[in-house]
Amino acid sequence: MPPLVVLGLALMAASVVISGIDIVRTMRSGREPERRLRAFLLAAGVLIAGGILVVVGSTLG
Repeated sequence: MPPLVVLGLALMAASVVISGIDIVRTMRSGREPERRLRAFLLAAGVLIAGGILVVVGSTLG
């Protein structure tokens, strides 16, 4: 498996972890919408970056 694909999959897994941490923090101490939106955008950006790396890695490798 090409290294870019592995890196992309790792970034996708990191986005799941970021979302999980946000969910746990929200359940424990209701967070304000601005902070939740920031965490959501971070997770979405990491997921998209991982997807792009997987596509690039699979086409090159």
